[in-house]
Amino acid sequence: MRLLRLCSELENECLCFLLGAKNAGMSSWGDLAGETASALVGTLAGGGIAVYVARWQTARTIESQVELATSQEAAASASARRQWAQQRAAEAAQRLLERLAELSAWLPSLPDLAQDEPQLSGRARERCAEALDSVRRGMQTDLLSIGDDRVRSRYRVLVRLCFDVGWRDIGRGSRERQIRDVRGYLRYVQFTLEAVIDDSPLPDDCAAPVLERGDGAPWLPPAMPWYWRDPADGS
Repeated sequence: MRLLRLCSELENECLCFLLGAKNAGMSSWGDLAGETASALVGTLAGGGIAVYVARWQTARTIESQVELATSQEAAASASARRQWAQQRAAEAAQRLLERLAELSAWLPSLPDLAQDEPQLSGRARERCAEALDSVRRGMQTDLLSIGDDRVRSRYRVLVRLCFDVGWRDIGRGSRERQIRDVRGYLRYVQFTLEAVIDDSPLPDDCAAPVLERGDGAPWLPPAMPWYWRDPADGS
């Protein structure tokens, strides 16, 4: 009986040892599983953040490239429009210069337009009237292709001066001064149109000549190129 009891005690102790060992093993496996899960969650979270950042950077890069391309396209379009407008204005200015050159050639007959008996020939008066009409038409056609208001205003003032002398007979009694006043302002407008063609700064603003005045000196613009002072043309 004692032997049986001893065997039973040994069996119980072995069973307790095995149960303890099993419980200890399960605890170790649980700890290992927890550590593995934590590492996996950390890895997944880090990967997700990295993917999000990469996608954000990619989207931002694409957005920046689109904005840059749009800006460049807008700048190119604006530059093309400016070039087109400048070319159009330059071509119109060249045509206006040709009209003014014709008028300048017949300018001495300008005061004869309102006279029954011209001092110069009747043919010269006719040519002067035709040239003045061409200049007036240019105000209604070619001048509209030039966007600068100062250029338009100066050209219109010239047309008014020509009609004041030619058809309204303003400044009568000072024929030579009339002609030289108009010639001076005509050159001022020519210089303005040349600046449009060259895309250079316009000459400074100045008041137009007053046809009826006591001063006998002809009107001259405040600044003139050297080639305007050629004495061969009688100015």
